Amino acid sequence: MKILVLLLAMLNAVFAAAQANLGMRLPSATVPRNNTNLCLATPSQTYPCLEDVKLGGVRFTVVGYAPHTRRIRYLATEDESFRTLDGLRVGGLIELAESEIFSVAGWYIMGPRTKDGWRPILGSFLVGDVINSVDGEAVDLTKPVPGRMHRFKILGFDKGGV
Repeated sequence: MKILVLLLAMLNAVFAAAQANLGMRLPSATVPRNNTNLCLATPSQTYPCLEDVKLGGVRFTVVGYAPHTRRIRYLATEDESFRTLDGLRVGGLIELAESEIFSVAGWYIMGPRTKDGWRPILGSFLVGDVINSVDGEAVDLTKPVPGRMHRFKILGFDKGGV
């Protein structure tokens, strides 16, 4: 019996340490039975969702999931403890060429996907097509200059959206 309890405790620790990812099934205890909360994953895509939930030691602002399977379809985080496999983090800096930055109308200004599929969020499109770098330069996303590099503060990450 003690071995079974120890084994279950180890499996629970492994699950808790694993980073949440698309396709992962949410435990049934995490999802309210009659959840009617819908969240945006893009300006035109919604999922049933949980807001401000901690999974694998990271606080996610939004966790969108498929209603019948509870499999994760969208994740967004602003948690400073989150790290991508590339070592990028919320609050950290990223250097990008102007051509690597893109905006989605009514959504975010984002950088390219990381090796593990996360998109760094650099700003909100709601403030327009211009984003300021940490160096103080205003970058007009409608007229990117090829090869011109800038550093930006990472505000968050999302996965499964745009």
